[in-house]
Amino acid sequence: MSEKLIKKRSSLKAKVTNFNNYIKILKSSEKLSDLQVLDLENRFKNFETILNDFDNLQTEIELLSDDPEPEDIYAERFKFEELYYPLIATAQSLLGAARQHQQHNSSAGSVSNSEVSGGTKNNFIRLPKIDLPRFDGSYQCWLEYRYTFLSLIHNNHGIDSINKFHYLRASLQGAAAEIIKNIDFKSDNYEMAWDLLCDRFNNSRLLITNHVQALFNAEPIKNECSVLLRQLTDTINKNIRALKALNEPTQHWDTLIIYMMSLKLDSITSRNWEEYRNNLSSSPTLLQFCTFINNKADLLETLEENKKLQTNIKTNTNKSNSFVITSNQNSYNYNSNVQDRNKIICPLCTQNHYLYSCDAFRKLTIEDRLQKAKEFNVCMNCLRVGHVEKRCRFSHCKYCKSRHNTLLHLEAENSLVEHNPMPTPSHTNVSLSANIQPTSHKNVLLSTAVVRVVSDKGKRYNARVLLDSGSSAHFITNSLCDKLGLSRVDTSSKVTGINNQTCSSAQSCKLTIESSYNNYTAKLKCLILPEITRKLPASYIDIECIPIPTGLSLADPSFNIPSDIDILLGAELFWDVIQGNHINLGKNLPKLCESKLGWLISGSVPTNSKLNHSHSHFCNFSRTDSVESKNIDSILPKRCLSLEERACEDHLNTTERNADGRFVVSMPRPPRADPAILSDSYVTAKRRFLSLEKQFERHPKFKRLYMEFMHEYESRAYMELCANAIHSADLVPEAGRLIKSAISNCGGQAPHFS
Repeated sequence: MSEKLIKKRSSLKAKVTNFNNYIKILKSSEKLSDLQVLDLENRFKNFETILNDFDNLQTEIELLSDDPEPEDIYAERFKFEELYYPLIATAQSLLGAARQHQQHNSSAGSVSNSEVSGGTKNNFIRLPKIDLPRFDGSYQCWLEYRYTFLSLIHNNHGIDSINKFHYLRASLQGAAAEIIKNIDFKSDNYEMAWDLLCDRFNNSRLLITNHVQALFNAEPIKNECSVLLRQLTDTINKNIRALKALNEPTQHWDTLIIYMMSLKLDSITSRNWEEYRNNLSSSPTLLQFCTFINNKADLLETLEENKKLQTNIKTNTNKSNSFVITSNQNSYNYNSNVQDRNKIICPLCTQNHYLYSCDAFRKLTIEDRLQKAKEFNVCMNCLRVGHVEKRCRFSHCKYCKSRHNTLLHLEAENSLVEHNPMPTPSHTNVSLSANIQPTSHKNVLLSTAVVRVVSDKGKRYNARVLLDSGSSAHFITNSLCDKLGLSRVDTSSKVTGINNQTCSSAQSCKLTIESSYNNYTAKLKCLILPEITRKLPASYIDIECIPIPTGLSLADPSFNIPSDIDILLGAELFWDVIQGNHINLGKNLPKLCESKLGWLISGSVPTNSKLNHSHSHFCNFSRTDSVESKNIDSILPKRCLSLEERACEDHLNTTERNADGRFVVSMPRPPRADPAILSDSYVTAKRRFLSLEKQFERHPKFKRLYMEFMHEYESRAYMELCANAIHSADLVPEAGRLIKSAISNCGGQAPHFS
């Protein structure tokens, strides 16, 4: 048994003894003073919680006890309760008698309604017994405070001026109290103090401004909540009543207030309100709006209570099964809902934590983690002992949803990141991309949507569109145009993108798109390109890390899956489909924007920090320079050179002519050649030279001619003996051959280049 728990129990028993001694002192007094009553109330509130603390502590002691006869332990609980409950009853009895005595004195010394109506003046008033609303100088609270104070104090002829002044000073605080702070506390100064307060705050213009501002500044509701909905209706009713009292024509403001407050609603309640309003035969009134909000709050409150009840039932069920008695042993075994942390031992480092929390385990490679998990015979899903992954109730891998732990996820096999090569300038892709190592683990979502495209024959196809406010034209892929069978028109347009990269579009077409979100349609004229951009997004996005509100109709339900872009909508249509509602999902999370195509999602999203892949960054800025058809023939398309072609042009500039009229050139290396591509050239050259030696043995004439040729090359300084070792040099092995009419010879010791 833990000595620490025993000491805690002794401390609680000491508190009971102290409270018992305190009660004995109070019982010996004939009458309790007001100070003693307040002291008893405070002590009683703290004493009531001791039983719960003792019960939890005693339960732990009983569970940890190894005594086969635990009667002595259970006796401690009985002794404590025998002392606790009589003390509670005695304290309640003392408080009840004291309160009854105070109420009797209060009724005898307070201003009653019958005395006021009869004109009786009572000179003795118990000041603290009249409760007034506190006023701190807020204009929104002034009207309520003024009406209450006028009714209870100012217009009450049974209270003299000095007591009214006392009530006035006691009810003010903050900026309001500063106004009358320096006025002498005299009966004659009450009217002056009240007039100063009214002159300061009874300003109709400022009052109207503050109440209207309170309506405009009502807090928006992000999620369904009964409390927030009731606060919204309270704000409406409170400020509208105040404005009506200020003679404002609020009876004509229903439409304005309803529109303004409907923007404050969460998305689900807003949709429900629109459905409710569509069923009305006339414009809704403010009363109908508030009634709808209150009914919705009642519904949510009922659902919340039912959810709490189900949670409590489940909790009680778990508690009832927390003790299990084994039939073959005399000892008691218990299975606590909160596992004893002292019994958790990591199989890797033997410390007090689970395997998935072990720093040493996390530092291992994924293959080593898998090996260790198999050695320790733990569940591959939660990395705990006692069950297998098929019966594991914990969540699965957050990357691939397979039945294994996230720490065991093999990135190389399951990675969906797209490795995009650097595009060459000869590509006709308007959207330029660059493979850049990311400096932060973020991905960026672009605004995409799924629409219906109507063909010339009236058939409808689903297409994925990219909304780009930086494009001056619309684009469609050649494959979608063929699928729809759209009529093409010859044209010539030069499309300019980032870094002034250009491509050409020779055809265009007209089409109609329809929204899947509502009845919105639009007619477009699109330029036809082989490809608009690569798949978007660049990599798979885990939507579990994005808290998208329920009930929203996304423009692209599969925005997180890399897919092809069929159509690009430019700035001509971009701002036409965008609507005013926005939802910010949080820091480093994308934003939602309502459009006529549905809710668009765009912005940065977090990615797995362990992935070390290159990201593709897209810039969809484009500009089109159209050319009239009569000038098409005069246009020569500017051809972009590849890296190899540009290297040839640069190599040509290095060619020179010596004094003898000979051209001197260097042997070029391809720009994309791997430096190690000729790493074994020495072995090849040596093998070729030995083969040539064998030919010399079979053909002496060939050997003589070859030797004469090589000496002539050396004498004319066409070649020279290499002074350094050639093992690490790049060699181009060649051999001579004997032809009947001539001899063509290229030296075995080929010249080398660095």
